Amino acid sequence: FFTKGMVGHVSLADPVCLATAKALSLAAHKTNAVVHDGGTYICIEGPQFSTRAESHVYRQWGVDVIGMTNVTEAKLAREAGLCYSTLALVTDFDCWHVEEEPVTLEAVLEIMHKNVEQAQLVLKELIPMLGSIKPCSCCEAAKFAVVTDPEKIPQTLKDELSILFG
Repeated sequence: FFTKGMVGHVSLADPVCLATAKALSLAAHKTNAVVHDGGTYICIEGPQFSTRAESHVYRQWGVDVIGMTNVTEAKLAREAGLCYSTLALVTDFDCWHVEEEPVTLEAVLEIMHKNVEQAQLVLKELIPMLGSIKPCSCCEAAKFAVVTDPEKIPQTLKDELSILFG
């Protein structure tokens, strides 16, 4: 949201809401899914899959999950003061795992279809829990983020973003 004449910075030290992530984990456990709490996610530019060399570098860095989405969403949610967490449903080992076939779109889509059912089960457990999550610092992440002099922000931009930055 910090574009077109307004500069701001929010902390992304922890890009997901820890309170929402805890609720998401509890919901996933209730479905008897295999759950790995925490981890390090790297966002790569798709739609290309990783090369074997890239895949090995990510493992050396301690990356647990490689994806093509999630980061932009996390940044925008933080700027908007929204709690955001990720339900990462893994589709493949990436190409570092030499015992496995290299990643193909067909294989990813097949597993993705199976993951949709699991995601629906998790959401059925999660949605009733959302109202009981206590407010956290995500809601005020952008409270003091805007560094542009308010007099220099175009009125049209102020109007567009008034719901976020009042």
